[in-house]
Amino acid sequence: MKHWRDSVVAAMAAGGLVLAPGAAVTAAPANPQQDAGDWSVPRTPWGDPDLQGQWSNMLEAQTPFERPDELAARGITDPRNPEALSEAQAAVDDPENQRVFEEQIDAAGGRGTGAGPVHWYENLAPRKNRLWFVVDPPDGKVPPLTPEAQQRAAATAAAREGRGDDEPRAGRWTEDLSPLVRCITRGLPAVYIPGAYNNNYQIVQSPGYVTILYEWMHEARVIPLDGRPHLPSQVRQWIGDPRGRWEGDTLVVETTNFTHKTDYLAGFSSREVLQDIGVAGETDYRADEDLTLVERFTPAGPNTIDWSVTIEKPGTWTRPWTFSMPLTREDTQEWIYEFACHEGNYGIANILSGARAQEAAAREAGAQR
Repeated sequence: MKHWRDSVVAAMAAGGLVLAPGAAVTAAPANPQQDAGDWSVPRTPWGDPDLQGQWSNMLEAQTPFERPDELAARGITDPRNPEALSEAQAAVDDPENQRVFEEQIDAAGGRGTGAGPVHWYENLAPRKNRLWFVVDPPDGKVPPLTPEAQQRAAATAAAREGRGDDEPRAGRWTEDLSPLVRCITRGLPAVYIPGAYNNNYQIVQSPGYVTILYEWMHEARVIPLDGRPHLPSQVRQWIGDPRGRWEGDTLVVETTNFTHKTDYLAGFSSREVLQDIGVAGETDYRADEDLTLVERFTPAGPNTIDWSVTIEKPGTWTRPWTFSMPLTREDTQEWIYEFACHEGNYGIANILSGARAQEAAAREAGAQR
């Protein structure tokens, strides 16, 4: 499932397209938040802020995760800086850059085992609404790993040297394959990081609950709002145990009780982004007892929710950190279809049987020496 890693993700992680020679700087980019004007946050019949609808972050597909060094050198500290956003939009709109990016998409489709056809890929020529995602620390950079996490990362990298992300070690079974490859979950908050496709979310509310359906892996979070305590600490779940509350018009969701088997920052685009910023070793993508996520969903206009998540994992990061992006309301004619992953996931059997065949061939070659 490495179908777009070498080209599309590389372009995104690097900040997407750059200004071509002679590209003009346009006016401020179209913003899905629009002018709120007299708009006020709608309410449900029972009085809660109404966040219901279908949302997507596909518009952010070319946004770099961290603040680019060239923007830091210019002293730009706000990921919504209007002048820099205009320049970034000019780069997106430049015909030559669009042509190059379309060629990258065409090259990614059908590339290698697990690659999908071009029609799998969504429109990756978005509007620019953010310059980067990380908003805390203020420098826009993910904080360093703890010394212990660095040791774990180094040990994992050494153990997996010469093997691909989805290639099991000698004699190992599915525990060496990510929950994403196994069609279990993409993980939280990784599911919010724009990917090649399935970047859609549906929010449904009822008295005392908010439910979020994620298109990728077709999993739902049912978030109680009644103040109940978290589950007992020994009860661990793939996407954690969420508890929500309203702070004004903002929905705040605290999630704990993750199983150590799940990823929280691994999978497709987020894995490549984090490798690019110096986080290596899949051990540190795994959630465990010390992971707490705090999300905030703030309505910012009729068609925008400002979403953010703060990651606190003292055993891995030297301090909590936060990244944020807008979710844009989708056309009401759009549908979220079932993500039928398990039904066609013969890749797992092929990966494991191929690994055993390689090991047998290596043993046979060794015996003949």
